[in-house]
Amino acid sequence: MTVSKTYRPTSHEAFPHGTLLSLAYDWERVADPGVPPRWPFRVYLPRDTDDVVRAVREARDRGERLIVRGHGHSSNNLVTGEGATVLLTDRMNEIISVDERQASCTMQGGAVLADVDAHLARRGWGLSIIGDHDHITAGGFASVGGISPASHRYGLFVDTVTELEYVDWDGEVHICGRERDPDRFHRVLAGTGRHGMITWLTVAIVRVDKHRTVLKNDRLLTTNLDDYIRRSGELIRDPGDALMERGVWADFPTPVGTLRLGQFSSYRETPQSPLKSLLNNVAYGYQQFLGYWAGRLPPAVDEIVKYLGMAAIMLSPAYASGKNIECFTDQVLDSTVGDPTRMLVVLAPAERYESLFRQLYEAAVEERRASGGITFISVYVKAIRSAYLSGGDETKRHCELMLYFGVNLEQMTEKILERLVELVDDIVIDHGGFRYMHSRTGSDPERRRLLDPNARYAEHAGEPVPGKPRKG
Repeated sequence: MTVSKTYRPTSHEAFPHGTLLSLAYDWERVADPGVPPRWPFRVYLPRDTDDVVRAVREARDRGERLIVRGHGHSSNNLVTGEGATVLLTDRMNEIISVDERQASCTMQGGAVLADVDAHLARRGWGLSIIGDHDHITAGGFASVGGISPASHRYGLFVDTVTELEYVDWDGEVHICGRERDPDRFHRVLAGTGRHGMITWLTVAIVRVDKHRTVLKNDRLLTTNLDDYIRRSGELIRDPGDALMERGVWADFPTPVGTLRLGQFSSYRETPQSPLKSLLNNVAYGYQQFLGYWAGRLPPAVDEIVKYLGMAAIMLSPAYASGKNIECFTDQVLDSTVGDPTRMLVVLAPAERYESLFRQLYEAAVEERRASGGITFISVYVKAIRSAYLSGGDETKRHCELMLYFGVNLEQMTEKILERLVELVDDIVIDHGGFRYMHSRTGSDPERRRLLDPNARYAEHAGEPVPGKPRKG
């Protein structure tokens, strides 16, 4: 069945996905609007698995690398290439089936998860893990991991995938799952497309009314960094009965000094009432109003709207529906307004949260002082309980720390950026953590192997890992 599409606020109004020009760029354009385009030479638009097999074999026979691209949310040279051959997943966007008895949904790899979730909502179901960014595809999310404010309950998006089909780079079709060829299954998940293209996948779904069920926000708000790190760390390691949770520490230079503020929201069940629904609708209606106009106004006014949006995030409403919590940031902020922005995403053991937070934040503060290449600094945090990250041990908790900062393009040279990225990678390796591999990392293959959560599964399968010789 074809999924109907409706308007959703976008966090980058100036950089649409559905244009020819968009094919020459990836998420790097948000960090550097002047980055040169990398135009592909040949583009495939498959509709089904047979089309993908044909495209893969044609590219192989020509000795070409085939790049799989959804909507270009990745950076790290994953979805663009000068003169490249690109396979777009846009037309592989159908929901194949919804099995309410098995609590599962099967969809093609190019299906946009926001559209899938909207379809499920009409039947009283929903995806347990979905990104706060619109236009994310099922195959793309499965290829990188996938995090949400409910990850402390359900894990990464890859933890909700139960079965998938993919076409490898020889053009062979494989079906695998948790019970069927699990080694192959786990090395495809979070593999950033290196093993082939996911053509369809089945994910677990949950009974939920995300639009009408309102949750109460138990909010931590503090200007003290030590207090924020300590208390948010406690909530990440022990979420208690929170159904969803997320936090952010923000550091914004202003003409009268630096504004520092941290907030952490733990969303819990609450008795439903018309008043709470009204408060949710009013508060998030205001935020969606900001999100709609972001990127559409004169630059000076856009700047004001962006700061109003950031204030809305820091002072998050007392009551919120599950859907508003999931897409909170995307509703409010436009990443293309104001300073260019860059994100470096870290996944790490929860017990290392405090030390890791402090070192990442201090690295950004020091870089801002030393080079002036960074403007504002924020650290977004979430809790994760993931069997995939822990190698099967669901009791082991992890956390996400997303270092999200503004960029002064006159000062942030490529050399300075590489130095900062290498420092972040060093910190993560020292803490036994991982990087989200679709965001900027260092280029050394051996170090990337240490940072890649997928590497252990490739090694277990006996596959060669970049930078590491094959055993035997």
